[in-house]
Amino acid sequence: FPNFPSAKPRLDASGCPGEQNWTEGVSETLRCRARGRPQPEVGCSKDGNSLPVGIALPARRHHAGTYRCRAANALGAAERNVTVWVTRGEAGGTGDPGGGLWGSWAVFGVLEGLL
Repeated sequence: FPNFPSAKPRLDASGCPGEQNWTEGVSETLRCRARGRPQPEVGCSKDGNSLPVGIALPARRHHAGTYRCRAANALGAAERNVTVWVTRGEAGGTGDPGGGLWGSWAVFGVLEGLL
């Protein structure tokens, strides 16, 4: 087997997209894969609450927002913000006067200025 050199963790858009769109009630997975050697451990959290990476779970409105994802190995760490948008499913969420999209308030503020 070839001996590959060690490398610090990297989180880039191909393995850890900065924006992810989920549908409420559908089984969704937070995608955030890091590069590095040894293989980095990855964790993501929002407001101090962790969300499992790479494990499917039914999307809910409270999952919407910006998560801070961190990859770490013995050589260092890398961090990246990931915004999860949750839209109302075909079956229909309940009582959403805003058109069926939930996400980070900080991102909403930026979008409002562009519209």
